[in-house]
Amino acid sequence: MKIYRSRRGLTLIECLVTTVILGIGVIGVAGMFACATISEQKASHMAQARHIAEEALEGVRAGDFAVFDQSSGVTSLDTSSLPRATGAIAWEPYATGVGDLKLVAVNLSWDWAAYSSGTYKVVTLVSAPGGS
Repeated sequence: MKIYRSRRGLTLIECLVTTVILGIGVIGVAGMFACATISEQKASHMAQARHIAEEALEGVRAGDFAVFDQSSGVTSLDTSSLPRATGAIAWEPYATGVGDLKLVAVNLSWDWAAYSSGTYKVVTLVSAPGGS
């Protein structure tokens, strides 16, 4: 008389299928980490660009640039804190005829890597110090 026992182990095929499924999951998690790193770099560069633009506008309001000495113009910005970046401030008279208002634009662009390049632009009105 033969006694049949149930097999309780895993076959080689079952082990291979499990390994493939686990490998796909690990690859997915690694991809998420790569995307998170890229997003963090983009956010960091955007924050640095915003900081440079805010400092430039504060400089305009404090009279550090020739915004109110010339009717219009463009000057470059120091973008050393932002990797591979260029920046400029442009200004022109605001066409209202009321007071000494200037339309000031701060433009920044950077090209750190193909996945982390970008631009940041701020446009605002600034009145002359002590003006109306």
